[in-house]
Amino acid sequence: MRWYSFIYLLILVVQSSDASPENGVFGSWASSGSIFLVYEEDGFLHGRIEVIKDAIYLMDEDPKRVGQLRLDDKNPDAVMKVRPLVGIEMFSDYRYRDGQWRGYIYDPESGNTYESKMKVGKDGRLEIRGYIGVPMFGRTSKFEPVKVCSEEIRHLLTMMNDTQTCT
Repeated sequence: MRWYSFIYLLILVVQSSDASPENGVFGSWASSGSIFLVYEEDGFLHGRIEVIKDAIYLMDEDPKRVGQLRLDDKNPDAVMKVRPLVGIEMFSDYRYRDGQWRGYIYDPESGNTYESKMKVGKDGRLEIRGYIGVPMFGRTSKFEPVKVCSEEIRHLLTMMNDTQTCT
């Protein structure tokens, strides 16, 4: 009788754990040039760009736009080309299915949208695999949790005026 109670308690603990594969992707993640926030809302996963390293245009890039916020100018949709990159939603139709998060991811560097899936790897980094058709024909990008507080991450957080995350 006692071992049934133990198993029931163990099941409850595992189901409610924030470290579950489903919940492990939530939070702030960083690449070498950006930080994005992953969160769930209404059963869908969302990913919003919070900061990018080169957030404004420089003289050698576009003399007419110097000092202006970098825009989503690679987007194939003319209406979207005028929106700033910071704040855009990168994920669409992202749901937890068959034991993993799957959906579509928008790549602002190319202007393309790819099928994708994500998980937190054994090394603690977020792994997002973008692909066309089948995952075998794709590419995996890895992102550090912001809590790592590397020098690059601290610099990006400073750009966000976030002085609390890394101490």
